[in-house]
Amino acid sequence: MLSLTRRALCRSRAMVAVAGGLALSLVVLFVLFGGTGSASAVTLATPYPAMTVQAGQTVGVDVSITDTVAQRLDLSLQGVPSGWSATVQGGGRPVSAVMTDPEDKSSLKVQVEIPADAEEGTETLTLVARAGATTVSLPITLTVSNVEGGTTELTADYVSLRGPATATYTFTLTLANNTLEERTYNLSASGPEAWTLSLTPSGATQETPTISIDSQGSQNLSLKVTPRSNVEMGVYNVAVTASGGGETVTVPLQVEITGTYTLSLTTPDGNLNADVKAGDVTRVSFVLTNSGTGPVQDIKLSASPPANWQVTFEPRTIDILAANSRQDVTAVFTPAENAIAGDYVVTLRADSDQANANSDIRVTVKTSTLWGVIGVLIAVAAIAILGFVFRRYGHR
Repeated sequence: MLSLTRRALCRSRAMVAVAGGLALSLVVLFVLFGGTGSASAVTLATPYPAMTVQAGQTVGVDVSITDTVAQRLDLSLQGVPSGWSATVQGGGRPVSAVMTDPEDKSSLKVQVEIPADAEEGTETLTLVARAGATTVSLPITLTVSNVEGGTTELTADYVSLRGPATATYTFTLTLANNTLEERTYNLSASGPEAWTLSLTPSGATQETPTISIDSQGSQNLSLKVTPRSNVEMGVYNVAVTASGGGETVTVPLQVEITGTYTLSLTTPDGNLNADVKAGDVTRVSFVLTNSGTGPVQDIKLSASPPANWQVTFEPRTIDILAANSRQDVTAVFTPAENAIAGDYVVTLRADSDQANANSDIRVTVKTSTLWGVIGVLIAVAAIAILGFVFRRYGHR
């Protein structure tokens, strides 16, 4: 009986030991995997956790997030100094949360705008990522210094250009790397919808999204801006941006469209033919039309006539021709005295700084009536003389 009791006691102790081992194993698994079946380890990292900046700068700090599980992380910034502006950006826009992917890292940017009146000193901003009770922080230290150099500068020779909608506008810019290290910059240009923008390093024939500039070096850039064909008069904004080494610099530009200019020169009925007489003055009416949206100024009228001809205009110049208006002009043709009868092509031109117009007119020279009468008289005289000669000497 005693033997049976001891056996039962041993079995009971063994069962308790097994149960305890199982319980301990469950506790370890819970601790290791957080009770969710997988471990979560969030990491925030940046290649530049501390940098020197200047008052008035906009600084971008690239941040990468890695995690061993897929989950939502709520994001916030702490310790932003008064008067400063700081946002967390993802995909080019402000974000307040991110979904992690255990197979790939997530990329964010902390963009900080330092006011122009910021005092020298060191400030620390903290990026905080939360998932439930788990909190991960990344301190970012920015030291404001007004010492010369150490920044990127983007300037333009001229920030505003004006002209017609049909023109192509070229801005010349300089990107200077005043830092103590070589930097690679991402370039971009923005403008009105349907406008064509082409940003290239000076001397290059193709656009490039990035350029590298040595420490204390600079690179000239050329921005060509072509407005859309039906653009209205007005002032339009364009911008060029360069980002690199945690800095973003932008230069605002403007294009002022003064209008479109289209000149045409023709006759009132559109018939580009004229009959003239050699040596005589012939006046032909023309109409000069500005069908554009802006006034055309200082228009000069001229022609390319044959040798020894004269073609003048009344008036010879037009000070201003308003948009959607017309002006009557007269072309005065004086062919040479010895001009041979036939057709000639004379080119008429209207020239101004804003627009030009050409018109070819066929001019037909006819023999003068006086010369015709003289020719008839000569023929009659010749016949009379021949008749007299035959009558007088014909019978001998």
